[in-house]
This record gives sequence, structure tokens and C-alpha cells, in this order.
Amino acid sequence: MRFFHARVIVLLLLWILPILAYLAIGLLAIFQTGWFTWLILPLPIMWGLAWMVGKFWKPPSMSQSARGRPLNAPDFWTTQDSEAIQLVEDFRHQVADIDSLSIVDLNRYVLDARTLADRLAAHYHANSGQHALHPVTLVEIFAVIHLAIEDLEQWVLENVPGSSMASIGQLEQLPKIANAVAFGQSLIYLVTSVANPSKLLAYPLWRKAGRVTDELQQELMRAYYQRYLRQIGFYLIEMYSGRLRGGSAQYRERFGRMSAAVHSSKGNIELFSKLEDVSTSIAVMGQVKAGKSSLINALMKDKVAATSILPETREVKGYRYVLAESGHAVTLLNTPGYNEADVSKQQIQEIKTASDAADIVLLVMAANVSARETDVQMVHELRLHYQKKSHLKPPTIIAVLTHIDLLRPKREWNPPYDWQRPYSQKEQSIAGAIAYCRELFGDSIADYACVYTGDEYPPDMTVADEVVPQLVKHLSHGHSAAILKAFYTQLSQQRFNQLSKQLIGLMKMVGRSALD
Repeated sequence: MRFFHARVIVLLLLWILPILAYLAIGLLAIFQTGWFTWLILPLPIMWGLAWMVGKFWKPPSMSQSARGRPLNAPDFWTTQDSEAIQLVEDFRHQVADIDSLSIVDLNRYVLDARTLADRLAAHYHANSGQHALHPVTLVEIFAVIHLAIEDLEQWVLENVPGSSMASIGQLEQLPKIANAVAFGQSLIYLVTSVANPSKLLAYPLWRKAGRVTDELQQELMRAYYQRYLRQIGFYLIEMYSGRLRGGSAQYRERFGRMSAAVHSSKGNIELFSKLEDVSTSIAVMGQVKAGKSSLINALMKDKVAATSILPETREVKGYRYVLAESGHAVTLLNTPGYNEADVSKQQIQEIKTASDAADIVLLVMAANVSARETDVQMVHELRLHYQKKSHLKPPTIIAVLTHIDLLRPKREWNPPYDWQRPYSQKEQSIAGAIAYCRELFGDSIADYACVYTGDEYPPDMTVADEVVPQLVKHLSHGHSAAILKAFYTQLSQQRFNQLSKQLIGLMKMVGRSALD
């Protein structure tokens, strides 16, 4: 070991001595030309400015200097998940500062993760009064650890120089190396002061200015730890939302690319339609004779759904429809009217099934009918239904007002009508019908469309111009809702098979132990 140290010292001297010789010769040459004073003079000035900056411009706290990008909500997150982001960001803002000692303290990592888990548990299970980890499984806890560490590993590989080459033993020597380098710099400074003794007066300023490397090192540690808190917070939200019940591999398979987009440096969120082959269902709902079947026929450009003065739709029927503006295929669900006098229990169940499958709802209402009690009740029941299923995204509701030709003046029909900037009497009537619906439904309705689907006048382009752009606009939200439903359905179906395999594996292990 002594020979090794001596060898290192000899090699180091052989490398440094020529550099020192060249430095001494260069300084001597500069001194002889008379430029030495002019070259040295800016140094104490710059060091003095650096000292003043360090004195009066206090270094920011950990929460201010290295928090990085705030956590963003992916498209597939629910409202409850998005609200949990603020808890994570507040914790990242309040967390104690990190230093060279606490950065390697595993207890610090565990304690902060536990504190953040407690806060999120209170958010997701506010009324249960349970321990933070009581509602979750072992698989979910392991998945959080696995996913967060895997993401952090990738971040370190991409952002920390030498992280894939330096060993832990070498990293532990960094403080000693840094002290040795600082000592060498001070020694060189003092030796060169022989030629210019005035430099000794600037030595304290030089030392103060040289501490910038320490602050850079501190910033790197802060950025690393804030990244850790960000990843832990993200996957704790995923855990309490139930999306990690199938383990980390299944989560990566279903949501991996979207979560990677959230954590990427660019922060780009792609449409889910590009990531998953899951069909989006659009439920067409409304009162009897509101024009649901006529709307579907107008979208399909074919009479696929029966229309009549009497109600014809007695069950939920599905139609494959390709959105012209995006090329994505969706499923249109034609549901029974919900205001029939002879409505049966089976029909009620079919409507409920359609609402469960709906990722987007087209609420069809006749513009010339003011009775909206059942429509308001249907929207209210739909919201209550999804409040009980907080792990799912409620469908976006788009109101489609039909029979606009029957609004005053009834005998006038000269489309297109710009109801968003009304000028004519017909446009003002359409805008009034929209305002009435907005007053009743509030923010429950995401957007509105006004269409004509009758046979009295020649067909126009109101359906394509009004409905299709709204569907394309909310397709990302609807597709995200469809993916969540498909994920939880698959997860539920796999539970029994997984339990069976676990029992068989346990029996085999017991059997082998008994034989041994």
C-alpha cells in the first residue's frame, strides 16, 4: 500500500512539474515585458466583485434553487390525482436542505418518502383514519420503489458526469481530492505572490471567489434530491390511485411512454391515441325523440339507426365511426331515450351500462323544447356515478342541440348560422337556446354544438362542422378515460389467475421443502 501511494505521488509530480515549469517561465516572460501588472490588476477587481456578490446576494434555499420543472398531470390522471400534485410541490418546497452528509444518508430518503406518503394518504383516504400504508399492497410499495429508482438511475446517467465510471469508493475520496486541489491552488497563489506582493492583499477575496465550485456542487446535490422527491411523489400518486396493483411491469406496459413524456426534459405530452390501441366509446344520450338516431345517421352518412315518430331504440347499439379530421376510429353507442312512460328495468340497465362504457357523452337535446328536468337529472346522476369511482375519469359531456330549424323564425332556413356571433334573428334564437342550457348545466357541459338533422330541408354540413371538431377536441381526454377503464378491467380479470398461480407456487415451494 505504501508503494502504491509513493508511485501515485511520483506519477503526479511527473505530470505537474512540467506544467509548473511552463507556468513559471510564462510568468517570468510576462513580468519582463511589463505586462504582468496589467494582467494581474483585473484579478483582485473581479475577486472583489465576486466577494460582494457572495456577501449581499444570499444563496437560495433548496426549494428555490433546484426544484426543476413542477410535476405535471398526465392525460390519464383523474381530478383527484391532479389535486395531489400540489401536495407534492408543497413538500418539495418545504423540505430541509441537503448537504454532502445527508445526501448519502439512507434514513433521510426513507423519512422524506414516508412523510410524503402520509400527506398523500390523507388526501386519498381522508375519512378512513387508516395508517398511510394500510390501503396499499406489498406489490404497490415495491412498484413505487422500483419505478422511482429506475427513473432516477436514468436521470443520473444522463445528467451526472462520470456517474457510470466512478465507484462509490472513489466518490468517497472526492472531498479529500477537493481539499488537496484547494491547497494546491493556494500554494501556487502564494508562490506567485513573490513576484507581485500586492497579490497577498487580495488573497481573502480570491478565496471567497473560489467558493463558487462549492455552490455548484451544492446545486447538483439539490437537483438530484429534488428529482428523487419528484419521482417518489409521482409514483406515490399512482400507487394511491390503484394503477400499481398489477406491478411495475404491467404499469410500464400500459402507461410507461406517457409517464416518460411527463418526466422528460422537454415535457411533451403526446396524445394517448398514439400510445394505446383502445377504442373510445361515445354514448349518444337524450330524451325520446330528441334526434339521437338522426344524429348518428348524419355522422355515418347512412341510415344505420332507425328513426321514427315513435321511439325505435330499445337497446344499446354500437356503430364504428371514423373521425374525418383525425382518422381515428371510435364507437358510437345509440342508447334508449330516458323519458319514456313505459320504460322498463332492462332499458334502465342498458342506459347505465352505456354510461359505464362512455368515454365521451353526446347529450342530444331538441333546441325547441324547454323541458330539461330529465336532462339535468341525467347529468347529475352521471356525475354522482363517477364520484363513486374516483379512480376513473368521468366522460366529457358535449351538448348537441337539434331541431334548430324549428326555432324562431320557423319559416326561415338559410344556413350556415353563426350562433357564436349572432346577428340575424335565427342566430339570436340559437344563441338564446345555448345560453339557457349553460344556465341550467353550468360547467357540467364541456362544449356545445347546434345541428340540423331533419328531412324537410336539404342536408347541410352542420353536423360535420359542429360535432366532429368537438369530438376531435376532446378525443385525448376520452381516449385516456378508455385506457383507464381497460386497465382496471384487465387488472380485475387477472387477479384470480394471479392468485391461482401464487397458491400453486406456494404449494410447490412447500412440497420441495418437505422433500428436502
